[in-house]
Amino acid sequence: MSYRTVGIFAHIDSGKTTLTERILFEAGKISAVGSIEDGNTESDNLQEEIERGISIRTTFHTILWKTTFGDFHLQIVDTPGHIDFRNQVTDLLAAMETAIVVLEAGSVVQSQARLVIEELLLAKVPMVFFINKLDRFGEEYLDTLVSLEEILGGAPVTLFQKDPSGRLEYYLRDPSVFPKSVKEELMAWSDDLTISSWSDPSGQTDFSKMGLRTGPTEGKLYPVYGGSAKTGEGVRELLDLVLWTEPKAPLSVDGIPLFVLSRRTEEELGRYSVVYPNVDITIAMLTALAKKTSGPSVIPSFYAENGFSFLDPETLEPISTLQQGKLVLLKENSGLISYPGQALRFRTQKDDTVATNLSQRIPSPFSIVIEPEHSDDKEFWLCRLQELVWEDPGYQVQNKEDTGQLVLLGRGELHLEIGIRRIRERTEKKLNFSSINIAKIELLKKMSHKVALEHRAFEDQKSSGALIAVLEDTADFSKQIAFEVSLPEEVKNSIETSFQEACLHGFYGEEVAGLRLRILSYEIPNGDLQTTLTLLKVAILAGVKELFPSNTYLVGPLTEVDVMVDADHLGVVLSDLSRRNAKVVSIWEAVAGKSHLKANAPAQNLLGFSGALRNMTKGIGISWERTAFTSEFYAVLKE
Repeated sequence: MSYRTVGIFAHIDSGKTTLTERILFEAGKISAVGSIEDGNTESDNLQEEIERGISIRTTFHTILWKTTFGDFHLQIVDTPGHIDFRNQVTDLLAAMETAIVVLEAGSVVQSQARLVIEELLLAKVPMVFFINKLDRFGEEYLDTLVSLEEILGGAPVTLFQKDPSGRLEYYLRDPSVFPKSVKEELMAWSDDLTISSWSDPSGQTDFSKMGLRTGPTEGKLYPVYGGSAKTGEGVRELLDLVLWTEPKAPLSVDGIPLFVLSRRTEEELGRYSVVYPNVDITIAMLTALAKKTSGPSVIPSFYAENGFSFLDPETLEPISTLQQGKLVLLKENSGLISYPGQALRFRTQKDDTVATNLSQRIPSPFSIVIEPEHSDDKEFWLCRLQELVWEDPGYQVQNKEDTGQLVLLGRGELHLEIGIRRIRERTEKKLNFSSINIAKIELLKKMSHKVALEHRAFEDQKSSGALIAVLEDTADFSKQIAFEVSLPEEVKNSIETSFQEACLHGFYGEEVAGLRLRILSYEIPNGDLQTTLTLLKVAILAGVKELFPSNTYLVGPLTEVDVMVDADHLGVVLSDLSRRNAKVVSIWEAVAGKSHLKANAPAQNLLGFSGALRNMTKGIGISWERTAFTSEFYAVLKE
């Protein structure tokens, strides 16, 4: 019996978790369908998920599904839909064999769904689309299909229709009731299939089903079913369609052929990772691979008995053989390092002191300063934060030794709120924390200013020497220094250090970026070199800082807002966005009675917007916010 790993992806509130719940019910895994409102679904069991009604972390479920063409172990991966948890989605893609993308009827393809589709296209994951909520919106899905075609760059193939009684029919279940044009669409992507069908006038071979089987894997066919996750209509047919299509072939991985999907910490199991094996492999083979690739640098405990501790996710019993495609749990007492979104690698001695997580290369602009109520508790809270970061590398922690403070960085407002709440669970220790801080810098305006920097002391008897330089802007957020004259290394180091120090605090008190200092000439005066270097430092600090007041402006991250509301609520939403100094980019009627608007605003002005939107629209307004802080994407705060 084969295994198939299928991810469910969607925009927030599109019905992704409801679909997962219905699948588990249809497969007999649960006896009753839970609801998000009641907080009793199998996927959303964290307290924060129950209270907020959204998915915060990825969940994994295995079901047995029988079809007319075989029996399968279907591994369902239910992913978060909120943008703050996007890294949990992207971490999974390399191991996804097929993707179900849930779209909401009565709407265009919404922002997070659009992002996910683009990511899936890049990862070459076969996609099957499910237009949900047809029990509410009926046949209002034309706008959905039109916007989907624009994203895909090609027309999706609609494989469901209503019969005369109003019931939905599905292609794979009964192709004969569909028009000939649908069969032609399923073959159109392949010249070979089309020509073969012409050579078979009797129709003994159904080439359209062959096209449906292989087209999604080739990235040339995008089948669409529709129905209702809430009522269950179309769900069984959807699973049959997913399993009929061929899965993506396993990726080749250098080193260990195991791919990490997620990390967890639970009271019963402790630390563990959810792992996807790319090939069939035994523990003995892994041990041999460790010796071959790592040599003596591998931590000795790796070779101890049960150094590899893999568990079956269903029984939690240890296993010695890993089957390609079957998810397993890896206990974190082994000699392996696992980062979500990456292949496993062997732990070396160097890894004890240096552990680089690739997902943390770009710092988040959102942060919270944390102060333990009692200084003796700092280590306790640091451990809590490190556990949080281990499970979700979207967080980062900075330990400020000079102030005794801890800084938690996260992907966004909701991400940080969830992080703080999670570390405070199950403890009576007190913790103080700031409001959310949003990064700001001073950016040099477009300019090129030639300066002569010199400082004199000891009644003008000592001089730093005249340094001739040009201060100019760059096209990014960098701080650069360029020497167009040959100087001794210690002089160059002194100039570089002084320039970097001058940029630490600009006119608005923030770090200055986007500037370059080009050294044109400098003649070292006679006398004691150390005294000269000290005076030179003063000259650079004073001279560079004098240029900041009129030549920098304060910038911060910019947020793109995408909002879907009832037309009745549009006015109050626009008023709130105006109060937050947002610039409306576009407004259009997505479907009857629904307005879709896009706007941009400084991130600091949008703190609390999601909660306010829910209040303004009585809980039915949906927003998506993408925040970035790059040299191409920022907001001007002061000038």
